Amino acid sequence: MDTIEEVEFDYEAYTRDNPPDSSKFRPHREVRQERREAFRARLINQVNMELKHARGMRYVFISYCHEDMTTVDRLCQAVVSQGIPVWLDRNEIRPGVQWKQAIQQAIHHGAYFIACFSKESNVRNQTYMSEELTLAVEKLRERPFDKVWFIPVKLNECEIPDIDIGKGATLRDLQSVNLYKDWEAGIQQIINVMPSACVPPQEAYRIPNGTNSTEDAAAECVLLHSENGIPYFIPFQKVHWDATQISLTLLPALPAQTAFLSSLRARLRSVPPGSSVDRLGAIAFAHHEDAAWVKLREVAQISTESKTVWEVVLKEETVSRAYKHRTEPVILDSLTLDKVADMRAKRLLLDEKLESASTSLTQATVFDQMLLEAQIRGELSSQYGNRLQALTSPIPALYQHFRNTPARFKKAVRLISVLYLKLSKTVEDILQLDVELLNPTTLQVKFRGRSSRLDVNEEPTLLECEGICPLPE
Repeated sequence: MDTIEEVEFDYEAYTRDNPPDSSKFRPHREVRQERREAFRARLINQVNMELKHARGMRYVFISYCHEDMTTVDRLCQAVVSQGIPVWLDRNEIRPGVQWKQAIQQAIHHGAYFIACFSKESNVRNQTYMSEELTLAVEKLRERPFDKVWFIPVKLNECEIPDIDIGKGATLRDLQSVNLYKDWEAGIQQIINVMPSACVPPQEAYRIPNGTNSTEDAAAECVLLHSENGIPYFIPFQKVHWDATQISLTLLPALPAQTAFLSSLRARLRSVPPGSSVDRLGAIAFAHHEDAAWVKLREVAQISTESKTVWEVVLKEETVSRAYKHRTEPVILDSLTLDKVADMRAKRLLLDEKLESASTSLTQATVFDQMLLEAQIRGELSSQYGNRLQALTSPIPALYQHFRNTPARFKKAVRLISVLYLKLSKTVEDILQLDVELLNPTTLQVKFRGRSSRLDVNEEPTLLECEGICPLPE
């Protein structure tokens, strides 16, 4: 039997006789440039998404047959009276504009599409409405099933066209609103599905008539942050948060809050039989010093002779550990990930701009500053599509609505700060968050938090900041 004799391997001699192929080595500058180009591509995509959102104005496109103009005008007045802008071809297309392109863009960027059907529209073979329906159906096929966008409305007793919308369904499979049977009830049905996309943000904050600062101070709230960027501070009676499930008993004080809860219930109802509710998008939730991405499980309205409450059950959405603790490469050698987290915390709490955040940026290129800006903003929402980024501090915008109720304002500041700090993974734990109004335009903030542990062998970093968040006059 052959045997193998162990010999000592002479690595130096082997390397000398077999030199490495230098052509296969990649210079450090080449690797760095490749990484920068990858960041550049992601940054451009992020900017494009923000521009797309900015173009997505909060209006409802209304498609109709001109024989129904009088009834449609009445519908528009009812929708506009709720603070929801509408888009009508005869009002929005300026002279000299190519009307087909204008309509196409308006349909694409509208928050909702209302199609008004009638006997008159059924008998017309060629109408502008037919072209609008064709464009709308194309967009409808691309949208998630749980996102209501196309709303069929019957102005009188008529048939809805049997137009294919994909996956074996037609327009007739969409729940329609029969305005001719009960006008007021029909209008309310339309309004109820629109709050998260079209209700002006101030309606989520508006203080009911008769509320005083004493009553306001006693109202504890939870924060539900809609996918369209509107925060709803809703009073609660009970919150039970166990390992993964959150049970809420809510007492909405504003019509917009009730409408938002109604829209959540409608989303659950829209799930086709046999499909999982996990396919619904997640929303952001905050209570006391904790926050989480959550998905709907149950939404029920319970009314008695004395009051109405909403029972909401949410499931805390868990993110894989690899994603949850993923970190991005440091853009500037002088800045660590903890330093970037510190800069993000100061932006959220003190509205600190990039130019005043670090003196090391004076020697950085414009491109480096752009990359750092993207990193400070964070990828708070890439896994859920919820627009929640550290573009600026959310605090000054809140003050615009709560300036007359200081106690309510401080509660709102705490909740929205917890939401952003936790869901951005800026900190794992909030140890201190004190806010105090020094005067009508000055908010003092003291904050301490413990960052996420990036290495099991290292203690998490303690982030601290104290300063003034400027408020609008």
